[in-house]
Amino acid sequence: MAHIVYQNEAVVEETDLTLSLLDVSHKNGIPHMNACGGHARCSTCRVLVLEHLDNVCPRNEAERQLAERRGFTDDIRLACQSRVDGDVIIRRLVVDTYDRDCVNCETPMAVGRESCVAVLFVDIRGFTPFTERTLPYDVVHILNRFFHTVGDAVLDNGGVIDKYIGDAVMALFGLNGSDARTTCLQAIKAALQMRASLVEFNSYLGRVFNEQFAIGIGIHFGTAVVGEIGHPASRQVTAIGSTVNVASRIEAESKNLGTDLLVSEFVLANVGDCVETGRSCTTTLRGTSGETRLVEILGLSGDSAGDGDASVHAK
Repeated sequence: MAHIVYQNEAVVEETDLTLSLLDVSHKNGIPHMNACGGHARCSTCRVLVLEHLDNVCPRNEAERQLAERRGFTDDIRLACQSRVDGDVIIRRLVVDTYDRDCVNCETPMAVGRESCVAVLFVDIRGFTPFTERTLPYDVVHILNRFFHTVGDAVLDNGGVIDKYIGDAVMALFGLNGSDARTTCLQAIKAALQMRASLVEFNSYLGRVFNEQFAIGIGIHFGTAVVGEIGHPASRQVTAIGSTVNVASRIEAESKNLGTDLLVSEFVLANVGDCVETGRSCTTTLRGTSGETRLVEILGLSGDSAGDGDASVHAK
């Protein structure tokens, strides 16, 4: 007999351990979604195993293939294919039609997971006054030209453009599972490419608009929840958590330090032998607890092309 707890729903004492978890649900009147009829052709019956995963049978081939396509972690199981041989605590993950619509358009990145990433924010300084004295057409045109410039730097160095926030860009590095050294170095190389590209960008801006832009860049390395989020018709991969917030605060702090490129100590610890540093400060960033050491990056030095192994734990 198995003691099966459906979190916040029901507790079942099941004696027939040949039944799948989906069969157990139906037997006990639990409204368990199963769009494909229990044949492992969808994932609407998925459950999260909260405790005693070792009491759930290993995945069969049908479940394994679907789990790999959807990017499921080990504790997300198909109820239609899973049987138990002991007590277990589970939670149904698709409980209504809204949930069903969400999972029907999922990609492997839709399943949230904790990852170590480098988060880069780049922002145009003093852009609001520019918009106030410039025609709307020109504002949009200049922004798109700027986003093209900094976006190339992100993509050329293995990053992903996360989002555009007004005149700022958020980018992620390390989503491909690269080690900490490679991830942080890619982010720094992207930032340095942005800095170099700004010279040509400002040359154009000066000729056409008699304007010059300065930018601020902040980079932080740490753990974040990464997944594909949004309305089913318009989703994107993003990172969520304190690492993102800290990276944004570092970018803002770069202006106070009088530099265009500032990184956290956690970035520097992974690439210290590859970069030349300038000024530094230790400060408490807005919205964070404790002090953070921030360091200005002047350029690359030494053999900066090697990937290396992760040498510092993400914070």
